[in-house]
Amino acid sequence: MKRYRFLLFDADGTLLDFDRCEEQALRDTLKQYQIPDSRQTVQTYHEINAGLWERFNRGEIDRAFLLRDRFAQLCRRLGRTGDPSEMNRYYMQQLSRHADLLEEAEEICNILHQKYELYIITNGASLTQHGRFAVCPLTPLFCKIFISEDMGVQKPQKAYFDAVARQIPQFDPAKALVIGDSLSSDMLGANNAGLDCCWYNPKALPNRTGVVCTYEIRRLRQLLEILP
Repeated sequence: MKRYRFLLFDADGTLLDFDRCEEQALRDTLKQYQIPDSRQTVQTYHEINAGLWERFNRGEIDRAFLLRDRFAQLCRRLGRTGDPSEMNRYYMQQLSRHADLLEEAEEICNILHQKYELYIITNGASLTQHGRFAVCPLTPLFCKIFISEDMGVQKPQKAYFDAVARQIPQFDPAKALVIGDSLSSDMLGANNAGLDCCWYNPKALPNRTGVVCTYEIRRLRQLLEILP
């Protein structure tokens, strides 16, 4: 069994229950701007947002465009008028207040913290992530939180992981493991950087990409089988 020292955890969808946090923040925002928070409206936003994040991960658009355009698209789809930039600011303020954890996240991080150096690697927006980790019970367990917007580069770019490596004392890529739920961001980024990776795949989704995963788990507790 390989021995690791540095565990690089993605945040949203891996440790933080982003779906729940997003749902709360989105419904608050729709209410603020007097838009009915129907299931169809929420689903439409999710589709728009997911598509833009995929384009962002591929380097096709920048963060500013993503954050502005998701609400601009939503307003167009709903036939609504409004300032999408202002709507996004309000949404992100609401999102920054929520740091709900996924099942087993706190327990497993507390166990791993005793033997490994834990780090957060996230593409989340700076304002949002700083606010969420300020209230997140996991924060004291992590040596450092690397937010892509602060660093000027994002996953899955190799430059992001190179920047992370430079800021971790005595970093050894052979002793590092990337843990995340996204093939296109976390796992591809690990491949680009030559790092081992563990795909957290609770829904048992198929991997139809060329991305190679060193490990694949359905539950966070399975990390204890990989990490002695």
